[in-house]
Amino acid sequence: MKTRIAIITLILGVFFAGSAMANMPVPASEDATNDISKYLKKNLTYPNFASESNLECSVIVSLIVQEDGSLKVDAANCVNCCMRDHVVKEINSLKKEDFKKYADQNLLVKVKYNLY
Repeated sequence: MKTRIAIITLILGVFFAGSAMANMPVPASEDATNDISKYLKKNLTYPNFASESNLECSVIVSLIVQEDGSLKVDAANCVNCCMRDHVVKEINSLKKEDFKKYADQNLLVKVKYNLY
């Protein structure tokens, strides 16, 4: 009886662990990383509050490509929280039909803001 309970528990544990891992985003392909990085570089704006205060920084963003081609920020990190919030807001508002082919891919992007 104890052996049956142990086997059933083991099978259920493997099932639940496999189910939990099934929804994990796939790391982005090289094509997805290049296309999305170029798109972000072209479409992200330098905020007025940053240029007025001569602010330079980098924002590290982890994002997931949605099925409709939109981008969803999973996590973001920056020393300046206003800059981080600005980047998250802008990326979440972007959408491109061509990105549908990269659906459910997860990528890490570094957004740099430099004054020239």
